[in-house]
Amino acid sequence: MNDLKSLLDRASLEDRKALADILKASKPTVDAIVNRLWEASQDAAIYIFNEICDDQPSYHKIVKKAAKKLKIKCGKYESASEMEVKITQKVMAKILEKMTPEQKREMEQELRKTASQFDKGGELLGSTSIFIALTTAQLSGFGIYLLASTTLGTLTGILGVTLPFVAYTTMSSTIAVIIGPVGWIGAGLFTAWQLTSPNYKRLIPAIIYICALRAKLDGGFA
Repeated sequence: MNDLKSLLDRASLEDRKALADILKASKPTVDAIVNRLWEASQDAAIYIFNEICDDQPSYHKIVKKAAKKLKIKCGKYESASEMEVKITQKVMAKILEKMTPEQKREMEQELRKTASQFDKGGELLGSTSIFIALTTAQLSGFGIYLLASTTLGTLTGILGVTLPFVAYTTMSSTIAVIIGPVGWIGAGLFTAWQLTSPNYKRLIPAIIYICALRAKLDGGFA
């Protein structure tokens, strides 16, 4: 878990608090978040065994397990950060499948507005469809940040979390109007995927959050 702890050590208290809220961690400390992430990733019997043995799986293994649950193919040597992006792209693609053409048009317009403000490298604005770029391209920097914060934004209604991401803050009112304040699209998505145990309803949003946080800290998107 050292790689994740290093990332969380660089995060602000506000950043950690939102992740703690997603995971229902007891407090927004690095250790409490890591422990809760581990608990959320474990089946009951395995959790009890690992607790006795004091044997926590690596963050890489947790992310790989979540990717497998979503039927995502990952290479043997793919990093946790690469799998984070694949998971986020898969969730975003499924959300798009549930949106109406009008909802997609409104979201596309808002994404373009946000990209025009923050995407200094022009990674997304040159694409004929930001949706295609976000869900199929090899993303980096702001592309990952926008993908993860937007995807997570569609799930906040069922998580009850306020996100500390500037891209999400810019789009939050539009997201609420497009998908509904209760996040019915996200709720339906989790039901369709049968995300029961381990606690994927918390684990997958947490991984997407970490994906956005990593891009924020490494890319300087305050």
